[in-house]
Amino acid sequence: MNLWLSEIAKAVNGELRNFSGDIFVKNFSINSKNVEKDALFIPLKGSRFDGHDFVEEALQNGAISFISQREFENVEAPYVKVKDTLTALQSLACHVRKKLKDLTVIGVTGSVGKTSTKEYIFNVLSLNCRAFKNQGNFNNHIGLPISILNMPDDTQVAVFEMGMSNFGEISKLSQIAKPDIGIITNIGVAHIENLKSRYNIFLAKSEIQDGMSENGILIINNDNDILNLHKIELKRKVVTIGIENESNFRAQNVLKHHNGFSFEVGGCTYFIESFNFHDIYNSLFAIAVGTILGVDRELIKEAIRQKERLKRRFEVIKKESITIVDDTYNASTHSMLSAIDSICEFDGKKILVLGDMLELGEFSEEEHRKVGRYILQKPIDVVICTGKDAFYIYDEAKKKDGVKAYFVSKDECLDILKREVTSNSTILFKASRGIKLDEIVDEFLKER
Repeated sequence: MNLWLSEIAKAVNGELRNFSGDIFVKNFSINSKNVEKDALFIPLKGSRFDGHDFVEEALQNGAISFISQREFENVEAPYVKVKDTLTALQSLACHVRKKLKDLTVIGVTGSVGKTSTKEYIFNVLSLNCRAFKNQGNFNNHIGLPISILNMPDDTQVAVFEMGMSNFGEISKLSQIAKPDIGIITNIGVAHIENLKSRYNIFLAKSEIQDGMSENGILIINNDNDILNLHKIELKRKVVTIGIENESNFRAQNVLKHHNGFSFEVGGCTYFIESFNFHDIYNSLFAIAVGTILGVDRELIKEAIRQKERLKRRFEVIKKESITIVDDTYNASTHSMLSAIDSICEFDGKKILVLGDMLELGEFSEEEHRKVGRYILQKPIDVVICTGKDAFYIYDEAKKKDGVKAYFVSKDECLDILKREVTSNSTILFKASRGIKLDEIVDEFLKER
């Protein structure tokens, strides 16, 4: 988005300093090292750093101006003085969003599946119009506003992932992005440490409605028990997707193939190249959005088939006769159980390498034990657990006859794998990102 500096100052209720003539800002950055030419640098103050310390570096790297909470007497570049740069960032994003009256926004939230759902939707919409999506982890109170500011001026539709850890956060993001269509992928136990119950998580995710117009549409997963039970409490028009329960967009006649799944929706057959059963749900959201926005059905079919496989999100890696599934990007109870289900569809020896699921607080022991008890029902051959609370997975899984269960340090995981991996083995690596189980995956791959 291109803006004049004078317009920026007005939008953030700031004061222009060193201002002798208006200048045109072409992009925005919060990172002094990755500043493009003619950018506005927005330094943020955190608990361990202060971006204001890097203003001069940003100017040297190409920034044309900056916003600041501090006075800069020895800097010649024009800048905008504000009380709080984070508030200014969010206010500026609100200003830009209001200017884009013809922009259609899809907001995606939920306990798991947000990124994959966003990618499926973006694939569908980008075949029909000029689409934009927020990148990587730019889904919070900082990442989403900077994504809005850096959207190309000719964007017709934007897909924004929205993350949260407590009440009020989704509301803030929704009021900035103002979604026309909101999506709640599911309600699990991620962030239950802060919110204390799944119903509270439902309420927090439901805040996506706060920035939507009265005519907005909310698409939900009707197979999720909490969403199914409480959808009557939602305040916007509800459209449902599902497999098990009757839904507006329901996948039926689901068949597993050697390279993915086929299923029917409304008499039309779709195919996704994915080994993860849960991707059917993620793709159903894209089918629903595409249909609502009038995308040709054949384009939708092609788009969901071609979705890019995301690194460390159920990423399937083949090494001769061994299959490695790297699902170490993150973990919750729901996604852990879903990944175990998907692994059970693979042939040969099945090995799980599981680490802690974080941010579960007082519920952590029970949620980890739930995973362990789930394994008892499944054709798993080896379970290797590492971390602190992963002990509870091990403590349940070891009760099953015929299963080899280990509770070891991260460093010992490789030694166990060397003993247990045979030809035609499938190994699932899954844990919350903070456990850094991806390091074990990389080491294991180096040695193959």
